[in-house]
Amino acid sequence: MTETADHLSGPLAVERSPAPVVTTLVAAIAKAHAVVEAETLALREQAGVDLRAYEHRKSQALLELTRASRGLIPAGIDGLRDTPVAEELARLRAALDANMTLLEKHLDAVREIADVISRAMIEAESDGTYGAQIAGWRP
Repeated sequence: MTETADHLSGPLAVERSPAPVVTTLVAAIAKAHAVVEAETLALREQAGVDLRAYEHRKSQALLELTRASRGLIPAGIDGLRDTPVAEELARLRAALDANMTLLEKHLDAVREIADVISRAMIEAESDGTYGAQIAGWRP
């Protein structure tokens, strides 16, 4: 009887996968982690961050991850437990969580600034004849 990849589970699934597939996947995850960490560091340092460049780099890393993971898909997610792949994925997840928190803070700051500018523009255009609600200003 021939065993198929659908019947594999646990650490055996990854061990039976070709070593280059696992190595490629771990490398792709590490690259994605490095991109996310670089963006997070740049945001923390409040340097002039080009988010488009990071968006492009993260998209490329996701594409590489998708391609690299295709060789392990039949083994299933359970086959990745207690492997280098799982360890790298956990590190990537932690980095993504930190990155998302920082990006949310920056987005909130941008919203606040846009709100202040919007209110200032509305107040500058109004001669006081109409109330703030009619002019479109909302607190």
